[in-house]
Amino acid sequence: MTKRINYKNDLPNELIMEILTRLPVKSLMRFKCVSKSWFAIISNDSFAKSHFERSASSSHRILCHGDGELRSIDPDLLFHKDPHTIKLSIPYSLSAYVRIQGSCRGFIMLQEFPDLVIWNPSTGVNKRISYDHLSPGNLESGIILDSFMFGFGYDARRDDYLAIIVWCDVNGRRFLEYFSMRINKWERVEIALPRPSMDAAASLSSPGYYLNGAIHWDTSSDSILAFDMIEREFFEIPLPEPLGKEFMSCCLELLGGFLCLCVWRESKKTEIWVMKEYGVASSWTVYRIPESNFDPLYFTKSDEIIGFPSLGGLAKYDEKGELRECMENWNYEYHFWMYLESLLSLPSSSGIAWKEE
Repeated sequence: MTKRINYKNDLPNELIMEILTRLPVKSLMRFKCVSKSWFAIISNDSFAKSHFERSASSSHRILCHGDGELRSIDPDLLFHKDPHTIKLSIPYSLSAYVRIQGSCRGFIMLQEFPDLVIWNPSTGVNKRISYDHLSPGNLESGIILDSFMFGFGYDARRDDYLAIIVWCDVNGRRFLEYFSMRINKWERVEIALPRPSMDAAASLSSPGYYLNGAIHWDTSSDSILAFDMIEREFFEIPLPEPLGKEFMSCCLELLGGFLCLCVWRESKKTEIWVMKEYGVASSWTVYRIPESNFDPLYFTKSDEIIGFPSLGGLAKYDEKGELRECMENWNYEYHFWMYLESLLSLPSSSGIAWKEE
């Protein structure tokens, strides 16, 4: 016969909150059902911010997009036989043309003209925004369709999230438009990039990487173009001087919370430059991978780089370029993007400038 034990919770709310902030998002979403008081604590915006600030350095996930679906993977389980992928459902009709254009504080920005979707995969919170006012027929001077640069970031001073589009009209003028989640509308400003030479270099459609209060783009020039979310102005981050000019191609990545440059040379090696300390030129560290087209995915806490070799599969290299692990049958044909788990919500707003599912 089983004896039933009556449990009385005598712990103060402050201690309960301290314990809960140390738990993963997945567990907290389940614990909302424990009681009304736990539901109120976990649903509170202040608790969500405290939890994110405590766990942001250890809650990375990989978002995989392909074949009309999205999946989430724990990067620490990549070399397990079963990486425990989670199929995600979002309030949006995916197609082959949907692109991931940015992420920030647990939110992902998906883009398929004429809509942007801001979505938290951990909680399902989402907002759908139309940018059909940027269709060629709606602009007097016309627009260069391949000139879009997208980004999504957080303005800490105003406690606001901005969806950003940088574009160029047929007369060569550049504009930046941002949608404020807090005031719920688009704003447009004509801009000047830091150097005229960037106008041509930054003309191709490009996603933005949010880090340290700024959105960063690959401009294929000799610096990284960045936009300060608080000051609302552009600045540059120089590429590492030892990089030189003689390489086949170079692209910007965000790996494990670090800005990285992936460089391919004719020597059939891939160089991955990691900025270990944001904004400090001397902190650029190079990893030389003995693969001609190694595509990096994740930078681990053990200073190892996980990515996709040219012949397929999955591989892990240390900072000396030595192979540590490999998995030949890892064959996900997906587009990948790193994001953080969070309980955060978007600022409340009203109006008809967006559609919420």
